[in-house]
Amino acid sequence: MSLKAVDGILSSLKSCQTDLGTGMDIVTDVAMDLVEGIEELDEDIAVTQSQVNFTCPLTQVEMLNPMKNKKCNHHYDEEAILSLIKTKYSQKKKCRCPVVGCGNGDVKESDLIPDHMLRRKIQNQKRKSNQT
Repeated sequence: MSLKAVDGILSSLKSCQTDLGTGMDIVTDVAMDLVEGIEELDEDIAVTQSQVNFTCPLTQVEMLNPMKNKKCNHHYDEEAILSLIKTKYSQKKKCRCPVVGCGNGDVKESDLIPDHMLRRKIQNQKRKSNQT
């Protein structure tokens, strides 16, 4: 192989190396943009979830005594859900889960358990907001 041919091949390889470097820089920039977008989305989801989880679907206010439904895992304020169950029972009707789109069509008092962890989270958030 001639020296001129080797020089030509090296020149081509250097050109490819430069193109690969540029391509990697572009890929890195795109990846970083995606990661930042996901982090922002995660923060939005976390905020939305905390608002939804702390708000009773019946009263639309922050729950005082959250109850978790063992069947569908939705939360309600104790007083509100027990009142709804009692009202529906007196009308000889089943109590549907008040969360939009939930398929649980028969919420019973025996399905409900106090959610002490969620209650503590709500109380901690209240304390934090009172401090600021």
